[in-house]
Amino acid sequence: MCDYCPMSKKILLVEDDKTTILLLHKFIEDLGYHIVKTVATGEEAIREVIKTSPDLVLMDIVLGGEIDGIDTTRQINEGYRIPVIYITSSTDSDTLKRALATNPAAYIVKPADKKELKSAIDLALLRHEMEEKLKDSELRFFTILNSIGDAVFVMDTADQITYVNPIAERITETTINKLIGRRFTDVMNIQYDGVYSGLDDATEDIFFNYFISKSGKKVPVDFSMSPIIDFNGLRSGSVIILRDDTERVSSELKLKDSYIQIKKAVDGIIRAMAQTLETRDPYTAGHQRRVADIAQAIAREMHLQEKEIEGIFMAGIIHDVGKICIPSEILSKPGRLSPIEFDLIKTHPQIGYDILKTIEFPWPLAEMVYQHHEWLNGSGYPRGLIRDEILLGARIICVADVVEAMASDRPYRAALGVENALAEIIDKKGILFDRDVVEICIKLFRELNYRMI
Repeated sequence: MCDYCPMSKKILLVEDDKTTILLLHKFIEDLGYHIVKTVATGEEAIREVIKTSPDLVLMDIVLGGEIDGIDTTRQINEGYRIPVIYITSSTDSDTLKRALATNPAAYIVKPADKKELKSAIDLALLRHEMEEKLKDSELRFFTILNSIGDAVFVMDTADQITYVNPIAERITETTINKLIGRRFTDVMNIQYDGVYSGLDDATEDIFFNYFISKSGKKVPVDFSMSPIIDFNGLRSGSVIILRDDTERVSSELKLKDSYIQIKKAVDGIIRAMAQTLETRDPYTAGHQRRVADIAQAIAREMHLQEKEIEGIFMAGIIHDVGKICIPSEILSKPGRLSPIEFDLIKTHPQIGYDILKTIEFPWPLAEMVYQHHEWLNGSGYPRGLIRDEILLGARIICVADVVEAMASDRPYRAALGVENALAEIIDKKGILFDRDVVEICIKLFRELNYRMI
């Protein structure tokens, strides 16, 4: 069977309530999936996982036996990479906190809705499939890195070599053990038009005509240096690559083609996530796209680099993806939310972060999604970050989110209009919202005639 055929996926149901078992069996059969086994205790679930290796587990939290569904999931996670969806009547904050610590694929409150169940299962299987492909890609990457014909040097912030591949060992005519810990400039005699460079600026790519090997041989190369940036936007090291110039054009064309394919796949995954959420909350359909459009316009007017603008747009497209685990009746509730319901809503940045954090995007999407409800004065959630602790992209999305939400209809109120939204961010400028971001947003709507579509 094909990878995407529902009947090819084995689902383990862990549930001890007979009525719920009958209902879930009916739902899952209607959705075209296959329950390989139904068990009533955590101990049985663990044994069945070992025996049948299911593709997904539907897990109740309150079970018979010695361990509950959360502890069962924790034990499964220790030995297997299998997505788990909680289907439970437990909504208290302590249980929810324990459940989220196991990184579930979804958290569905009983009684389960067929459409909600389908969205959760489809997204869990998609996420798991992409994670497995990414792990395989990482393994292939390091295998290739050690076998390619280019010399690779990785340095820390002190420019000391921490990794070299076998080609670098051959080119430098020095063993790997003697290269590790030395400064790159002490190892390589790089020259450009006969002028030696000390490589003081590690943030810029520098190209040279040739280098002089240890034996005095003149070797033509294409030389590049790139910084390693962590999720906080800080430089954590550098990568230097030396390659034979005759191979450069061919290699770059292949790399460009691979990047385009990966980018298309990433774009597709992100948009699929956004569309999945919109099927559960049609009242706010288009909200994420409009927020992404506003955020992109702000970032562009702030003259950020194109890659950063693209990342902010992508984060905006899925900034509310964590709401996939929030019951749909809460998302579309016409009246005021209860404290418990609001606390559940406030978990969506954490859930979104947990969904995205293990996927290696070209941008810090998980962190921007995690931080988009943080405010400058620390009164936001979920972590109470302040000022520069919040990524610029998250600060931009936060402002765009407020403006779009106030200017659009919601289940509990009619649209307040753009001018009221602008008045709100002006009033909280420098307190809750980034001052520069607010000023650019005001400029967009009042001077550049930006309109939400």
